[in-house]
Amino acid sequence: MLTESTKTIVKATAPAVKQHGEQITVRMYELLFSKYPQVKLLFAKAPQNQPQVLARSIIAYCDNIDNLDALTGALDKISRKHVAIGVTADHYPLVGECLLQAIQDVLGAAATPQIMTGWKEAFFFLAEVMIQREKALVAQNV
Repeated sequence: MLTESTKTIVKATAPAVKQHGEQITVRMYELLFSKYPQVKLLFAKAPQNQPQVLARSIIAYCDNIDNLDALTGALDKISRKHVAIGVTADHYPLVGECLLQAIQDVLGAAATPQIMTGWKEAFFFLAEVMIQREKALVAQNV
């Protein structure tokens, strides 16, 4: 489970993340594709507005950090898409690294070490949820 401290950090930083969400995700994809060009193939069929889609997903996570059950439908849809395009558990640390760096880059000094620690916990918690969902789908041959 997420710590209360992390939930508090995510809720407190949600306005900044909402304000700069697309800027953060555009930067995240720049970092991801430059550091790990092999993952770009996973996005070959991604919509042009993928940074906007990811930004909306991050905002939904912020808005529902206290009630993750509200995200069940969205997480199922994303999990199915990930399985279909070949996302694996090994991809999550790469995305996490680049997303956290993008948050730091965009928010600058406002992204204190405490805030970044909270966002790291929040990301990897959700990543583990997704990894388990995706493993279950693969096991079911969905």
